Amino acid sequence: MRKLFTCLQLAVVCLCTPLLYAQQASQYSLFLLNPYAYNPAYAGMENTLVATGVYRQQWSSLNGAPETQHLNIHLPLYMISSGVGFKAENDNIGAHRTTQAVLTYAFQRELGRNSMLSFGVSGGFMQYALDGGKLRTPEGSYEPAGVFLHNDPLLPEGKLTTGTPVFEAGIYFQWNDLALGMATQPIFAPVLEAGNSGGFGLEPVRHYLASLSYQFEFGRNLAIKPAVLLKTDIIETQTEISTIIRWRENIFAGASFRGMSTSARDAFVILGGLRLNDRTTLAYSFDIPLSALEVANRGSHELLLRYELNKPIGTGKLPPVIYNPRFF
Repeated sequence: MRKLFTCLQLAVVCLCTPLLYAQQASQYSLFLLNPYAYNPAYAGMENTLVATGVYRQQWSSLNGAPETQHLNIHLPLYMISSGVGFKAENDNIGAHRTTQAVLTYAFQRELGRNSMLSFGVSGGFMQYALDGGKLRTPEGSYEPAGVFLHNDPLLPEGKLTTGTPVFEAGIYFQWNDLALGMATQPIFAPVLEAGNSGGFGLEPVRHYLASLSYQFEFGRNLAIKPAVLLKTDIIETQTEISTIIRWRENIFAGASFRGMSTSARDAFVILGGLRLNDRTTLAYSFDIPLSALEVANRGSHELLLRYELNKPIGTGKLPPVIYNPRFF
């Protein structure tokens, strides 16, 4: 069956207007293993240094489908009851590429025994690039060889790049095995304009994210953690329900369902992973498509590698005691 729509065709349709609304919040199926990716207030909440890398290939076999790389690192600062972090992300969709890097500060406050409230903010820079060489228009002239004209004043024939500062904010509450978070991405980002005429503009869309999770312990070996992640731009809302089952903290598996309404239904996810050693975790997820695009793609793949120092920052092995030989 012919693919009626590809991401490249959608890019041309979107760019027919002077102002393009972007970018959509990146999609991660392994969000339970990477909370800092969508909430800056989570920085430092694990009381140790944590570094996470993610590679996601969405809608494989679909021409111009999204491809995302993500890297973050965060750790606590006990002396000032805070956490800090850094995250970078590169998101490619057809002719579009969005890259951003932000620094995070989170202030943490204990509310009682086993409860913590954290407020986080991130600030950095977002760059948007459009490769006009990957676009085609019905009125364009691409023959004979060497001729390349879109015949559209809004579309570049070459590469177009522009950037802007970007800011995020979030709040995260944890009490025993219960966790609740809310975040905004971005909370502020100006319209990106490119070209001397100002005819092309890109307006980042503000997204609101809310998460809820609880871990049930069954003895010393088994734990089950269900979670809900809600994403909305006020106009459209998507909900994802996920559950992970862990055995002896070494092996885990789970499943997710993304999109509770007919219009937002996206995928059924199966996931699993294991601890390679006491500090490194490897996880993989596969999205089984359920949307109208299921006829044009073979699912989505996501790979996550996580490293944790596994000890509080600022502590370490005490130096050996050296006795004075006079008192032997």
